[in-house]
Amino acid sequence: MRITFKNLTSIYHQNTPFEHLALNDINTTFEEGVYYGIIGHTGSGKSTMIQTLNGLLLPSRGEVHAGDILLRRKSKQKDIHRVKKHVGMVFQFPEHQLFEETVLKDVMFGPKNMGMDETVAQEKAEYYLDLLNIDASLFQSSPFDLSGGQMRKVAIAGILAMEPEVLILDEPTAGLDPKSHIETMALFKRIHQEMGITVILVTHDMNDVYEYTEYVKILSGGHLVREGRTTDLLTDEKLLERFALEPPDIVKLTHDLENKGIIFDSVPRNVEQFTELYEEWRAGNA
Repeated sequence: MRITFKNLTSIYHQNTPFEHLALNDINTTFEEGVYYGIIGHTGSGKSTMIQTLNGLLLPSRGEVHAGDILLRRKSKQKDIHRVKKHVGMVFQFPEHQLFEETVLKDVMFGPKNMGMDETVAQEKAEYYLDLLNIDASLFQSSPFDLSGGQMRKVAIAGILAMEPEVLILDEPTAGLDPKSHIETMALFKRIHQEMGITVILVTHDMNDVYEYTEYVKILSGGHLVREGRTTDLLTDEKLLERFALEPPDIVKLTHDLENKGIIFDSVPRNVEQFTELYEEWRAGNA
């Protein structure tokens, strides 16, 4: 599903003393099958943008075109519901959304709520639980008896079971230890590659944005100030400094080495690539 914002403006508490312009005249497109990052300081408009993507918020002015569905300020509930079928969102701490008495029932809830037959809903639930490496022996367990990492996977399986075409990740690694952080980001990379869906990552972790995303949109003060390839924008330290954003650690380290005369053929995206490029440089300068 292709999603386009046309002259989109979002205003909170409009026509009150608390009026706040959250997004100002945004024109941008999210193409099918691409892994995006949305970055910007707190208050830049990131949360408003992603909630507008799936109909949680409607535009104050302008339009959202989600496939063949048009959302405006006074869109009907049936259109909003149609968008939510196609655009899934993983909120911070998604495990807080668990509520059913068993793991299987929790994952089946979304598909059944969309009108799927119980047998089909169960098949989809079992498939996505297996995809996320939740053992079948846990299907009849209470989700609240699982570990924190397992609970998060069950919550994500519930979103995937509705088979969205677009998956929004809102700070998906919040509260996770380093090992679980790596496993969770690797999981979303696998989902993106295997399911071919659009993924939109919102996070303050510039290392994750740099390693996993293909394109980045930078927000500042409610304006879309830059968009482009991740490798172009996140290696431009002057640009990031302008918008008070920290460069990824790998980029800083690579640039520090350049100042010492150690120059790679390209800027690595992760530790593994950095190690390979450094070894290549050493071999060529031995």
